[in-house]
Amino acid sequence: MRTPNSYLTIILGVLGIIPFAAATYISWNNHTFLGFSGFTLFSTYSAVILSFLSGALWGQLIHKDISPLGRFLFISSNVLALAAWASLLIHIPSLSIALLLLGFMSVFWVEARTLVLIRSPNARYLNMRFVITIIVCVLHLAMLYPHY
Repeated sequence: MRTPNSYLTIILGVLGIIPFAAATYISWNNHTFLGFSGFTLFSTYSAVILSFLSGALWGQLIHKDISPLGRFLFISSNVLALAAWASLLIHIPSLSIALLLLGFMSVFWVEARTLVLIRSPNARYLNMRFVITIIVCVLHLAMLYPHY
């Protein structure tokens, strides 16, 4: 049985895809929104969401007594957030998007390992995150296409 929080998680996760899709559309059609290119909208939103997900990992691990693997995952959450920030400083669009793509793949991997480590695996949540991560990664790949 799903709880109200699980419905909210699904709704927010799905709604979170909309800015990625909109920015991809704007970029592919060479439009701007509020004076910003699709690339700028996409990369900044991507970095913010990647940082948010990394912070959520931090929050899951901060109060846990963790093993050496747990410490590695804990540090990984910080590295991923810093990598998201660094990707915004790179003035090579395809490299920036590629780094963000790798960040989303990595944050999912780290989150899945973290949930197992803290003995809190939630199959529905991980399935939802997997599907959303796949969609977000495909949109990152779509953003890479016009830049070559």
